[in-house]
Amino acid sequence: MLGSSEGMITQLGTRMKQSDWESVLRLETNKNGRDFVCGDIHGCFSYFEDRLIDIGFCKNSDRLFCVGDLIDRGPESRMAVDYIEMPWFYSVLGNHEEMFIMAIAATDAYDGYLYKCDHIENDGGWAYKEKLAYKKRLYQAVEKLPLIIQVEDVIIAHAALPAVKSLKDIEIAPRKYIETILWERENIPPVAIPGISKVYVGHTIVTEPTDYGITTNIDTGAYL
Repeated sequence: MLGSSEGMITQLGTRMKQSDWESVLRLETNKNGRDFVCGDIHGCFSYFEDRLIDIGFCKNSDRLFCVGDLIDRGPESRMAVDYIEMPWFYSVLGNHEEMFIMAIAATDAYDGYLYKCDHIENDGGWAYKEKLAYKKRLYQAVEKLPLIIQVEDVIIAHAALPAVKSLKDIEIAPRKYIETILWERENIPPVAIPGISKVYVGHTIVTEPTDYGITTNIDTGAYL
C-alpha cells in the first residue's frame, strides 16, 4: 500500500477541523417505519435495490443504515452520491471513501499522487476518470459522512468500534481512533460502553453475520 496509515490519519485530521463535520451522528429510533442496517455496498446498487425489494423496504417511512464503503470494486460506484443525498439513506465513512478524500484533499502534489495510487490499487480508478464536476460532488458528499452513527443503543461503524469508555472520547480526539474505526480487520476490540447494546460493522467479508461480543460483522460481500 502506498502512503502510510499515519499519513492518512494526519491528513484526515485537517478535514476534521471543519466545524460542520460530525464524527458521531446521533439519531432517534424511527417512529414512522423500520430501521435496517446493511454491509458494504461497493458499487453494487442494483443488487442493493433488489435486496430492498426482498424486505419490502418503504422509502417513505423506513431508513437504511450502511456500514460504509459505498464505492469501488462494483460497476455502479458513481451512484453512491445519489444515495448519500437520499433522505432515507445513512452511511458512515468507509476506508474506500477515505482513500478518495485523501487523494482529492492532499495539499502536497506528491502526497496526492501517492494517495491516488493507493486508491487506484484498491479499485478506485473509476473515480479519476469522472468529470471534475462529478468528483467535486462526490467529494462534498463523502467528506461529511460521520465515523459513527448511533441510533439509541445501537452503533454503526465501518470496521470496528474502539475500546473507549464513551463516544465522547471519539468526538474529542477522532484522529486517535480513525485507524481502528476504518481499517481494523483482525483484532476487533471488546466493546463495553454504557447504554450500548449492539454494534454493527463491515469491512471484512464473512460468509455469514459473525458476532464478536456485542459487535456483529454483517459484510457478507456484495462484490466478490
